[in-house]
Amino acid sequence: MFQGFYNLTSGMLTQNRNLDIVSNNIANVLTPGFKKDVMASSTFQEEMIARTGNIDKNNPEQLNNFAMLRTATEVNTDYSQGVLESTGNPLDLAITSEGSFFQIQTQNGTVYTRNGSFIIDNEGYMCLSEVGRVLGENGPIYIGSDDIIVEKTGIVTRADGMMADKIALVQFDDMTQLKKMGDSAYTSNAQPTASDANIMQNTLERSNVNALDCMVSMIESQRALQSAAEVLKIYDQLMSKAANDIARI
Repeated sequence: MFQGFYNLTSGMLTQNRNLDIVSNNIANVLTPGFKKDVMASSTFQEEMIARTGNIDKNNPEQLNNFAMLRTATEVNTDYSQGVLESTGNPLDLAITSEGSFFQIQTQNGTVYTRNGSFIIDNEGYMCLSEVGRVLGENGPIYIGSDDIIVEKTGIVTRADGMMADKIALVQFDDMTQLKKMGDSAYTSNAQPTASDANIMQNTLERSNVNALDCMVSMIESQRALQSAAEVLKIYDQLMSKAANDIARI
């Protein structure tokens, strides 16, 4: 019976964590450039075997009572391309292929994003609201107004016909090195390389979250939690009954 408690409790903790992740995905379904997170889970036995370093795992011993405990092993980000949507706003920019990022200058260093919903700050620089300024090959890009033309190569031309700069896109060899900072920005200790991906003006890349899939996942997790809670109540009643019967004896 105690094994049942362990199994149900571990399952409930895992489902709670999955609900948190799915809820955050749903909350950002309209955030441009947002990439959904997916939780991976395994049994306690599998996780213990995976963490035994260089020990030979060809003939692992069974962990018996702990083999069915569930544990959340990691959260993976899905970097697949979101739908490109025309907005008519000249400051809205979208990268037309996967794996490349805009660079944003912040007080704490450079961050990376797929969110191209840019604005002009009070000094005339192209920026991502509440994050920082968009970086070109020569530093932050000064545009002065939204009367600009952005070519697919990233070259930004101002209203006076002068080239402002070329947007400096980058890419990473190992996407797992990226760490989320906020809803659609990332940091990384790895050094990125220049990207020659194309840019589309008057367009935004929407979130890659499928709201319907998220709702289904949320309902499944909620039902699993409810079922586990009901079974725990039954276990509790059985243990109380057993304790009372033993006390009478």
